[in-house]
Amino acid sequence: MNRKNIMMRTILVGIVFVVLLTGCKKLALQHDHNRDPVTIDPHVNMTAWQYLKSRALGTNSFDTIWKRMYEGIIYSEIDTLEYSKPNRTYIFLNNDAVVRTNSNAADVGFFGANRYNNGNATKWSNYPKEFVKANLLYLILDGVYDHYTLPAINPVVVNTLAPPGSLTELPTGITRNTAYPFVPNPESKMQIKVLNSSPSNTSDYPIVLNESRNVRTSSILATNGSIHAVDRFVTTTKPD
Repeated sequence: MNRKNIMMRTILVGIVFVVLLTGCKKLALQHDHNRDPVTIDPHVNMTAWQYLKSRALGTNSFDTIWKRMYEGIIYSEIDTLEYSKPNRTYIFLNNDAVVRTNSNAADVGFFGANRYNNGNATKWSNYPKEFVKANLLYLILDGVYDHYTLPAINPVVVNTLAPPGSLTELPTGITRNTAYPFVPNPESKMQIKVLNSSPSNTSDYPIVLNESRNVRTSSILATNGSIHAVDRFVTTTKPD
């Protein structure tokens, strides 16, 4: 018995040695891999108008994210050349930023914030064309304001393309919901800044509009300016 036990132990030791040796050989075949960080290029190599159309008129959901905004531009009869002129900042509304409605009045898009006959709007034509036009022109800033140009922390008040006086009152039959009470903005100006914190693990130092709306995707570089994308309503109320 003792002899058998010794032989068994010898065999087991040999098996363990072979396994360890095999493992070492596998490790010897491994190589270090250099992982170079890659930064996404913010340049889209087209004008803001070309980029908006490319993501509004596609055939799948990925390429129709700005379809509702595009429809608003066409309905309001804005001169689309405004989206191709240089040295501007463009705020793009994704579909939720237009059509979203919710029991939480603050978590809505344009149709949920600007109510039609005491209910949620369902289409751009619920509003007068001039009202839609003024609100969309308000989302075009005169000058480039993004993470590359804005000062740290301090807010900047900027001119928009909305004509002065076009945002002083709501049209008949249009009201604001309780989360966004209407305040006249006679100069049609907007406040913009870079937040000095990271409100979530997916939002580092976002750009903030009128102390109310954090930009979802910022500093997209078109050939004629910078684009910021939002997913909820952008109020025309400028902070004091």
